[in-house]
Amino acid sequence: MARAPVSNFAEQYRAADDYLYLLVDGQAECARGHPLSVPSLIESLGDAAVTRVLRPDIAHEPVRCPALIQLARPGEPAAQGYLELSADYAAWDLDYNERYICGWLVSPQPLEVIASHIAARCHTTAAEDGRPSPWFEPLRMELLLGALDTQAGDLLSPIRFWLFPVSWGGCTLMRSTVYPCDSVLPPLARETQQLAPVIRRFLGVWRHAIENPPIFAPWRWTGDSVLPRQAGVHAFRLIRDACRLGLEDSRDVISLSLHRVFLHPDLPQHPEIQKDIAQARAGAIDLHSHFTGYSQTTWKRIVAELPRAKDYS
Repeated sequence: MARAPVSNFAEQYRAADDYLYLLVDGQAECARGHPLSVPSLIESLGDAAVTRVLRPDIAHEPVRCPALIQLARPGEPAAQGYLELSADYAAWDLDYNERYICGWLVSPQPLEVIASHIAARCHTTAAEDGRPSPWFEPLRMELLLGALDTQAGDLLSPIRFWLFPVSWGGCTLMRSTVYPCDSVLPPLARETQQLAPVIRRFLGVWRHAIENPPIFAPWRWTGDSVLPRQAGVHAFRLIRDACRLGLEDSRDVISLSLHRVFLHPDLPQHPEIQKDIAQARAGAIDLHSHFTGYSQTTWKRIVAELPRAKDYS
């Protein structure tokens, strides 16, 4: 990930009365001796510059909760060293299941107000089953932005801008709106939060498989980014499709989705694959093992029998 969007974030979007913040996830990996670890940040910036965001599901374990770090007060210059260091870390932890760097924020409100706001929004963004959603995680924010478009900015106020790392590498910006956030999000947005864990797993498998692709992979991503743009949105649609087809085992869901991004987006339309899905739905087979038994010749025939497709999802 290039440093420039992060290094220039404060200069481009921070107003004179804004604080500059960094949010890191307490459940993700960061060695204690690293300059961006919470103990190191407290030592270098002071206790008053770091507070925990007490996310509702684990508020009883503050050390596992996100930490909000004040990198600059209003009128103070941005801490460029920390911006560059965190940009590098966000690029490094792209392949990890839990991403440590959750983003860079600007707001005229002080540390405790912003931490309380982020925690409270975990209820607003609750998944379909009612569980509070850690919406501040980069993938979840990516999914919310995909589901709500600019309306996702309703979640932010009093945060004015939030820059966060995305699943295909690099960063994207969420802007606050002047509209109050509805207490209950639309079903589509809540569904993204429900499926986020399996989407995260699928994206990890997809990234790894691109580096070690099957011999026959006509739809393998070959662009200059780690994954195609809007990879999280593509993944959500693929995972949702698999669930709607009645697949319940996450391994079956991921296997079908992975074959769609390597072989053909419309794979579930083929009669043979439809029979396989029906057997997997009944628990008679697991798709991964079954698909492994297909020869390259068989896959080429199946793909040739499907209509031309334009996109992954």
